[in-house]
Amino acid sequence: MNDPHKIIEVKVLKDKNLYLKFSNGKSGSFNFEDFFSYKGILKPLSDQNFFNQVSIADGTIAWPNEIDFCPDVLYSIITKEKIYHDNKVVFDPSLGKNAWL
Repeated sequence: MNDPHKIIEVKVLKDKNLYLKFSNGKSGSFNFEDFFSYKGILKPLSDQNFFNQVSIADGTIAWPNEIDFCPDVLYSIITKEKIYHDNKVVFDPSLGKNAWL
C-alpha cells in the first residue's frame, strides 16, 4: 500500500526553507525555523552547510548524525492539517513552534 505521507523529494531553498513532495502528489515548502529550534540533537542544523545535507531516508527527511523527522508532522506542516489523537488535536501547524499541544 502506498503511504501518502512518504516523502519522495526534498530540496533546500533559500536559507532554511525546505520544499517537500509526498508520494500522494501533495507538495509545498516551509521555513524550518518557523517550527523547530536549534536545541539538543537539532543544534547542528543551525549551520547552513550541515542543513544543506538533507536527504530522504525511509520516506522522510534526514541529516547525518541520525537526525530525522516524523513524516506525518511534515505532511501536517505542508498541508496545514491538524493531527488528531483520540479525537484531540495534538499538533496544529498554524501555531508554528507551539504546534505541539
